[in-house]
Amino acid sequence: MIVGTDKRSGLLVFDLAGNQRQYLAEGRFNNVDLRTGAWGRADLTIAVASAREPAELVVFELEHETGRVRVVARHDAVIDEPYGICLYLDGRRQPWIVMNGKDGLFVQFELRPDYGVAEARRWRTETQPEGCVADDEAGVLYIGEEEYGVWRLSADPSQPANLVSFAAIGDGVLQADVEGLAVYRTTDGTTGETKTYLVVSSQGDNSYAVYDVASRAHRGSFRIGGHPDIDETSETDGIAVTSTPLPGYPEGVLVVQDGDNPGQNQNFKLVSWVEVRAALGM
Repeated sequence: MIVGTDKRSGLLVFDLAGNQRQYLAEGRFNNVDLRTGAWGRADLTIAVASAREPAELVVFELEHETGRVRVVARHDAVIDEPYGICLYLDGRRQPWIVMNGKDGLFVQFELRPDYGVAEARRWRTETQPEGCVADDEAGVLYIGEEEYGVWRLSADPSQPANLVSFAAIGDGVLQADVEGLAVYRTTDGTTGETKTYLVVSSQGDNSYAVYDVASRAHRGSFRIGGHPDIDETSETDGIAVTSTPLPGYPEGVLVVQDGDNPGQNQNFKLVSWVEVRAALGM
């Protein structure tokens, strides 16, 4: 299932064939993220979304048996205009929510089993951020500052929020605005070596950059297009990726928001990771 936002009115749920399975007209959601296994419950998937009007943090449950999504909690966002949001599961499977606003404020919340929240820490970027993603295994957050690039910091809320530059627009790869971020992790079945990549939406040139997180090396960039029946992607905000083998996607799938479709609304495009890996020679 794919969970995405319609920024004007609500939450959308699709299957892998692109069929809309559910629509929740619950507010102007900007970003959404989800995790399975919170508090050690393998049967539980939770999602969180940033709502702009009214300014809220909204929590959802995805029911595994039915595939239905429902709202379970709404909270004051604390932030004037909520923008980006992401989830982090720590080693104890405790979920943490990271939300940011257009003014650069980031707030990290503890999500409790009763779906209450408690603020844990806050920090700022100098200019407008949006995309963020957590590498749960490494305990690292990656955050996008639209006019700067990508920062890295500890996801542990007990640690100082020290921002370390990971990829800057001035390096010549990314072009503002830097938008969606996603983490792809794969393990070689023969050698047992694990590789982790950060995928970044470079909105300024409608491309997607892939970085090796261990070395910070840029492995390459690509654009999505060239299909006779589907237009190229452009003005991409949010992205998501998984390495889990799925029907039709043996090495996982990359999902991107396509913000510009002539005569039509925004939509979502799916790309097999096999295609990404082949394009970049990985």
